[in-house]
Parts: sequence; structure tokens; C-alpha cells
Amino acid sequence: MVDAEFLGPWGRFVLIGAGAAAVLVFLLIIACFLTPGCIGYECVRKRRSICENVESQGRDSPNSINGTFESIETASTLPKDDPLKDFPTELTMSLQYLPATAENVTGKLVIGIEAMSNLPQKQYNCTLEPYVAVNIVKQSWNNRNPEKLHSFRTRGVRHTASPIYRETFVVADVKPQEVKEWAVDVTAYDHDRYANHTELCTLRVPLKEVKKLLTSPEIHLLNYKMKRSSKEFGNILLGISYLPTAQRLTINVARLANVKFAPTVPTLNDFNPYVRILMLNGKTGRKIKKKKTKYLRADAQPEFNETLTFDLTFAQLETIQFLVAVWSKNIIAEENSIEQHSDSEESINSCKKSKDICIGKVAIGKGARGATEKAHWFSVLQNPRKIVTVWHTLK
Repeated sequence: MVDAEFLGPWGRFVLIGAGAAAVLVFLLIIACFLTPGCIGYECVRKRRSICENVESQGRDSPNSINGTFESIETASTLPKDDPLKDFPTELTMSLQYLPATAENVTGKLVIGIEAMSNLPQKQYNCTLEPYVAVNIVKQSWNNRNPEKLHSFRTRGVRHTASPIYRETFVVADVKPQEVKEWAVDVTAYDHDRYANHTELCTLRVPLKEVKKLLTSPEIHLLNYKMKRSSKEFGNILLGISYLPTAQRLTINVARLANVKFAPTVPTLNDFNPYVRILMLNGKTGRKIKKKKTKYLRADAQPEFNETLTFDLTFAQLETIQFLVAVWSKNIIAEENSIEQHSDSEESINSCKKSKDICIGKVAIGKGARGATEKAHWFSVLQNPRKIVTVWHTLK
């Protein structure tokens, strides 16, 4: 035999052993590529992740953004643009407890809001006007429904993301054992003259965690990093197109979903939604034109399917921005005013219309801050005469 001639009497066993060794090595290699932690598995995983990142970057790039927005679900997964992500908002505040003395029969808690820095930017291209709301709450055992005891608010400071307040608030008749059960809720808001005030960031300070607050009557100056607000009020479906020949931009307000109207509006029967769109100057933030849809009565998932038209030159598309806001109409106030027939001054003042309530908003345009909002706008510019429809989050 051939194996006996070349390998001697043990040739057959040598060949069988070599074949078994080759099969064993092959199985080990397959197991290495399938078992997490092995070198082969990690190499394949890294190569696969690199390919996926390249493909995702290609989909999200401006050159291929039209394909992204063909699917509404894909649009909601775009990364959020936050230029201040690495610079957290900081609050400087002071706390002081003055115990009862001969002059002060009861104790006093003094809260000072000194300054803030690195507040988040506005949704659209306009300066901030931040103010701070301070609430003293009594903590419960689960911290879910704290009881609000006292509320304060600072003044607004215009045109700055790092306001200086230096305002103090005093709570009188406070016992030391009560202070240990209290917490100070600090919330920064941006005053918006066109829509709802935007919650920027929040902070809760349990007073029992402030060292030496009850043992030392001195002023305790404290610095805290605040948490960026993630409050959302639902979603709105918008379809936008631009006609270069007619120099006209159309915005189709399709429908709303998952609208969080409570507690701003007490019940569904009081929620009468409509959408108001403001065309703003992208440099100054001033209102140029406004239009709105019809309102629907007591509808939690309203469908409008209305198209609002704005005349725009191609050059204006670089600066113009749109603020889309969802409002609830106060129908009861209008009905009461119609029923009033007296011309006396008292009756006229009593039947004045109450203002409608803004639920949430979203900004569209080149100056918008959000990644989805910017991408939607650039997709419209790159696809003239085509309606680009995207879900947006109300804030």
C-alpha cells in the first residue's frame, strides 16, 4: 500500500491521526468565531460595527437625507444636536437657617438664587429670557407625589444663557424638624412670548443633605449641576414642500398623537386643539406672519389635514424659521361672553376672553436647534416640489 511504502507499518494510523487533528482544528476555528470573547469573534464584530456605522452615516448625510425621510419611523431615530452637551448647566444658590431667638420668635429659612451658567439654547434662533421657579416641597416616602408648600419665582433676565439673579426668598415660622423633611425644587424656564414657556433644566435639593444647615446660622453657598429637561408634550406630523417657480412654501398639518395636555388643560372636554404657525425672522426672532388651522372639540388624537401657505423667495429660505405651536382654544370663555348683554363696565370686564393655552411647540428652519428639525428643513430644500413628511416632538 502507498501509506505502508512511504510511512512504514504505522502509516495508516498516522494519516487517521492527521485527519482527526485537522477536523479538530477546523471545529476550534469555527467555535472561536462563534464564541463571544474569542479573537475571531471580536474581529468579526468590530468589522461589522464599522460597516454599519459607515452605512448609517451615509443614510444621515445631507446627500442622502431624502431616503431617510421617506420612512417616518427612521426620522425619529436621528441623533439629537446639543452643542452644550459637554458643558452642564450649573446653579449657584445659597441656603441659611436662622433659628428662633429672642428677636425672632420662630425660625426662618432663607433661599438665595445667585446665578446660573450654560443654559440650553432656545429651540429656534433667538436669545433666551430665563427665569427660575423655586418650590419647597415636603418629601413623601416614595418621592412620587411630594406636597408643595411654598412657591417663588425670580425675575427674567433677557439675552443671556448665564443670568445673574441674586434674589432671596424667606420662609418664616420654620421648625428644624420640618426642614429635615423638606426639599427645594429649582426649575429654569425660558420665557417665550410666542408659545409656552420652555422648561430648560431642573434640580432637587433635599435639605437634610445640606451639611451644617441647621447647626450653623451662616450662609451656605452651594454649586450644583442641573439636569437637562426631557419634558415632551406629544408628536405632530408635518408635511412641507417648496415650489421655486411660485416662490411658495406649504406646510401640511396632518395630525397629532400622544398629546399630553394635562395638567395644563384639566380634562379632555376642555381640550380643543388647533395649530398656529408663526413665520419668524431668523436673525431677530421677530414675527412676520402667522396662520392657524381650525380647532377641533375634545379630541385627544386630532386629524387636521390642513395646508397653510407662505410666500417666500428662495433667498429668504436661508433666514426664515417657523414656529409650530399646538394650542387649546378656550371655548367656554367665548360662549360666556356672547351670552352677556349688559353694557356696564363691570360686565364687560367680567366677560373678557381668557387667553388660549399653549401645549407645546417645535421649530422648523435652518436656525432650528434639533437634529430632526434641521434635517427636515434641508430635505425640503434639496427636494423642491416634493412633500417631505416627518413626525416631530412637541416641547
